[in-house]
Amino acid sequence: MISLLFMSYLAVSLFFMNHYYPGTMIGEFSCGGLTAEGAKALIEERAGNYQLVIIGREETEATLTASEIQLQFQLDDTLKDIVNRQNGFAWLSGGGQYDLPVTVSYDEGLLNERLSDMLIFQRSHMRKPSNAYIGEYDEETGSYPLVAEDRGTMINRQKAQTAIVQAIENMEETILLDEAGCYTEPEISQDNEALVRFCSRLNRFVSSRIVYDWHGMEEVVDGNLIHDWLDIDREKQIVSINAEGVREYINSLSKKHDTFGKAREFRTSEGKLITIKTGSYGWRVDRNKETERLLKLIRAGSQVNREPEYLYTAAAKGENDIGDSYVEINLSAQHLYLYVKGELITESDFVSGSVARGFATPDGVYSLTYKTRNATLRGQGYASPVDFWMPFNGNIGMHDASWRRQFGGTIYLRNGSHGCVNLPREEAEKIYEYVDKGFPVVCYKEESSGNSIKKNNQGNTNTQTDPAQTPGAVDDPNVLPGVVVPVDPNTGIGVVPGVGTEPGPGGVPGTGEVPVPGTVPGEIPGNGAGDPATGQPDGGNVPVPVVPPDQGVTGQPGAEGMTGADPGVVPAPAVTPEPIPAPVPGAQ
Repeated sequence: MISLLFMSYLAVSLFFMNHYYPGTMIGEFSCGGLTAEGAKALIEERAGNYQLVIIGREETEATLTASEIQLQFQLDDTLKDIVNRQNGFAWLSGGGQYDLPVTVSYDEGLLNERLSDMLIFQRSHMRKPSNAYIGEYDEETGSYPLVAEDRGTMINRQKAQTAIVQAIENMEETILLDEAGCYTEPEISQDNEALVRFCSRLNRFVSSRIVYDWHGMEEVVDGNLIHDWLDIDREKQIVSINAEGVREYINSLSKKHDTFGKAREFRTSEGKLITIKTGSYGWRVDRNKETERLLKLIRAGSQVNREPEYLYTAAAKGENDIGDSYVEINLSAQHLYLYVKGELITESDFVSGSVARGFATPDGVYSLTYKTRNATLRGQGYASPVDFWMPFNGNIGMHDASWRRQFGGTIYLRNGSHGCVNLPREEAEKIYEYVDKGFPVVCYKEESSGNSIKKNNQGNTNTQTDPAQTPGAVDDPNVLPGVVVPVDPNTGIGVVPGVGTEPGPGGVPGTGEVPVPGTVPGEIPGNGAGDPATGQPDGGNVPVPVVPPDQGVTGQPGAEGMTGADPGVVPAPAVTPEPIPAPVPGAQ
């Protein structure tokens, strides 16, 4: 067996003395087991029928044949040298890889002509490459798309011809121009790190979704709005948010929805639908703060539900921001109603600001500034304590008035307050129990005559006072019906000039009340309309008294901001003063 094996090995070794080892590759030709002559014949046979398939981008290709360019292959002695260098006894080690020992000759002019005829190399069919870029905002996807580069079909002719000649020399059957790097490439691809980062930042901004509850009305800020606020420099890859655009948007929503100081319709307890045009009540957004807040939310790509930053708030959301809990003050009827959750809690006559003295209580919608117990209303030469103090318009407020014995009627025309709403103590106490800071207060004037019947929301009725006391019921032209209200031009509607030390917005220090002479114990009993100097009842021909202006309200320990007006109240609009007609004998 050993001898047999040895003889077999020897025979194989002798065979590989002039044959290529197994696995020998010469160029693209497998020559294992062939002699040098056999390998030459294989190569020459292939060369006689040689053609090269040239494949370009976008499924374009062409075929180049040997005859088209007069292609010739010339072999040297390399094939024999490879065999001669082999050791026949080492055949088990296998063959190697060798370059094809061929010299190629062709007609260069014919090659150029043939390549120019190919569609791949015609410039009219070439497309320049373009860089990847960030597209315009897409409303359907809510994002900025990253558009891939277009590699184009622009051939580098020199590179392509060099690669084709090399393929011919290697007698390759196919060449892929793309893999051979023969095309002009774009400078920026879709995986460019800087471009991807820039696109991500843009899409973070427009991915924001802020759903506003704008005191009951929904407003949505998303990419469809935000993309219009972006200032984009695509070349430098810089993006910023146009703060002015955001500010304009917040301003537009504020104008659209905010109710502060705007006219509003109101259904009175008598069932009349009236329009109240003034007042410092309602919703109002802090436009500056909300603009800054929205900018931060967009930069962070936030998705949140929120309410805007408010300067002023109302008691209820929606179109009716007064809600169903409020104090209704009918200045014409001198009658007040308190509603809580739609239920009438109490109603009362009152005495409001003196029309004759130019202190008529202004109409409008307001909110309670605060409330406090045991305040002292101070003026020149007097100090009048009250148990319940509830300001709602600067220093104009509701309070008890122990110095008065009568309320309602036409007392306010000649001997009213300095703008406050004077109430019986028990009614002031009831109201005090139910109201708190921000509670709506609705003041209005209306035309009324005769024995009108007041009807509240619960269907209850009560008869108004003597028709002679009804504003507008007297024919005498000198009677002031309370429609046109003269005021101090330096202070605003119904605000009394005083000398308080810390005035707040919306009022001048001092709107306390002067006790009405004629109603204070120890003086001659009056009807609330007496002469302040004598306490005698008004006989209809006494000149209109001038009462010293109040000097402010001083709170007892624990009172909040009692001297001057409460900060944060918006001033009521001033009305140009008009002359007050002098009373004539017999006037009411």
